[in-house]
Amino acid sequence: MKFIQKTNRLIKASLSICLLGLSACSYLDVIPPAQPDYDDTMKDEATTLSFLFTAYSYIPGTNPFIYQHIENSADEMVHPKDWGVEEQQMLFGTISPSSDPAKWESIYNYIGYVHYFMEQLELLHPVGVTEEDKNQYRAEAYFLEAYYHFRALEAFGPCPIIPAKVDQNISKDDIPGRSHFDYCVDYIVDKLDEAAKVLPVKRETADLGRADATICKSLKARVLLYAASPLWNGSFYNKNWRNLNYETPGYGTELVSSTYDKTKWDRALTACKEALQAATDAGYELFDIETANAIADRMKIPLPFIPGLEEDTEKNREFKERVRMFQYLSTATEGDNNKEIIWGQIVSSSGLGEVNPNISRMPERSIKKSDGSWAGGYSGWAPTLNAVKRFYTVNGETPENDKNFYPESKWYERYYEGTSSPELETDGLDKEDVKNDIIKFNVHREARYYAWIAFDGGQYSPVMVNNQPLWLNFKNSNTNGYRPGLRNVSGTGFLTKKFITPDLIYNTSGGLSGSRIRAPFIRLAELYLNLAECYAALEQTDDALKQLNVIRKRAGIKELTSSDLSTMSLTEWIRNERFVELYQEGHRYYDVRRWTIAPEVLKAGERYGLNGMTTDPSFEEFNKPTLINQPIKWDNKQYLAPILNSEIYSNPQLVQAPGY
Repeated sequence: MKFIQKTNRLIKASLSICLLGLSACSYLDVIPPAQPDYDDTMKDEATTLSFLFTAYSYIPGTNPFIYQHIENSADEMVHPKDWGVEEQQMLFGTISPSSDPAKWESIYNYIGYVHYFMEQLELLHPVGVTEEDKNQYRAEAYFLEAYYHFRALEAFGPCPIIPAKVDQNISKDDIPGRSHFDYCVDYIVDKLDEAAKVLPVKRETADLGRADATICKSLKARVLLYAASPLWNGSFYNKNWRNLNYETPGYGTELVSSTYDKTKWDRALTACKEALQAATDAGYELFDIETANAIADRMKIPLPFIPGLEEDTEKNREFKERVRMFQYLSTATEGDNNKEIIWGQIVSSSGLGEVNPNISRMPERSIKKSDGSWAGGYSGWAPTLNAVKRFYTVNGETPENDKNFYPESKWYERYYEGTSSPELETDGLDKEDVKNDIIKFNVHREARYYAWIAFDGGQYSPVMVNNQPLWLNFKNSNTNGYRPGLRNVSGTGFLTKKFITPDLIYNTSGGLSGSRIRAPFIRLAELYLNLAECYAALEQTDDALKQLNVIRKRAGIKELTSSDLSTMSLTEWIRNERFVELYQEGHRYYDVRRWTIAPEVLKAGERYGLNGMTTDPSFEEFNKPTLINQPIKWDNKQYLAPILNSEIYSNPQLVQAPGY
């Protein structure tokens, strides 16, 4: 994976900074490559590619997979209260224009960097770079322009469109302000269309991570899906927000259209169909059990423990294989024959012993080392009770709607009746008998639940403790539970296992071995769900169910028919399926906003967990739904991230997001 390795090296490189005379507006500053002389930036093919790869290099650091980024303030999970990371500014409603957690400056700096690359490509004549090569590089630059503008658009709303390198002598009055949302969408889509005409359909292994036509079409589908959604299609929360000193061609000072337009859904539908067709034509496929079994056999990873499926039967083995498949779905790379990843990259701080994704997610005190000390993670990604309720039962219904599941009054009772966990050794690891504390709520759930959600008494990994299982006990302060003064604990009674590779192993010296992941920015399952949402919005129920059922069938749960729309509406089924299938992949933050349901699901007093912030609670004390003790709040200003005050003050064309 030559490209990924080069990009990661370039991220860490010390880049010299060359300002274009725009010190008053830092978001238009350009960061040129770390070469001593401009003429050296493209003297040959190698330096030209190095320049281009550096233009890509902000992508690993501006994505939802970084634990502190704002996308993690959705209702999927909480971090420990005292971490004080950027996402908590949005979660707690303390986000303000005095800081830049959504990375406005960095995004626009890299847009400027892309333009600088394009300018130099035309001015210089690199040895060994053909005109055909240049066309490819230009197309990649168009994609990067589109991607970075989209990252600004989804976080900040209507944003300035910077179509070319800004002249260093530009006056303040000529610096662009926010463009109308629809204008931004058209600009981004046009760039993606231009790029897709030139780029290859799919990249070879050596160039994974570089743009291709399928990535362009898939991103276009997402952009147009967002644009058709209620927030940007007639239901924006502030009807009075508009520019004061800047006009968008064709739109005047208006920033968001206030009327519903069905044709936006028609346009999104066409793009989503084209993206899915392009992906399947290019050979992308949903990840499957057979592929996962081959990886597990090579890695010698046994089947996981699933409560209620202790008996060794063919049916139980098949279910466990499906669970393991979903573990590998989120961790296996293209080198493992994972054909579902359309676009993925290795993200920042993603070494085995670093925070993304491993250490921030893994349990505290995972292994007791030979010297008596402990090694483990930060217990930092704690799913809320609200989140785990959204995962289905084995019957393909939510626990609340499944008449064949336990009634809610029995959810928090012990599943293994008549037994209890023994006292755990204070100087050792949890013994296997801890599973006796599993509650009924955590039994008879779907495969994705056991692949991605960890719970008290359950098995986090069959091999993590020096090739032995890691069992969780959140009630014991000597192992994974809360203890006074402990900073790295969220105490919801759950942890996540998504993006934790099944082959991660701690040895008795505290060393961690295993595989690294490539974070899936776009994968095939999203394209099916995008298409289902478009069909539902256009009241094409059968077509929507067809696309939705592709995902449900792979999950091993019942396929839906029109008769199932009595328990939940089609829209609710699709939204819930997105929650589960795309869990913790960065979609939920934008989904609840574009659907305008954020005030309902992100408000104060809404998020619960179990009672895990108590020292050594009893089984009954721990298994009690408890309001999460964090200052979570929602204000409509949180629909958008604010622009830094310094940018507003220095650019008379910019207006701040409503409420800041």
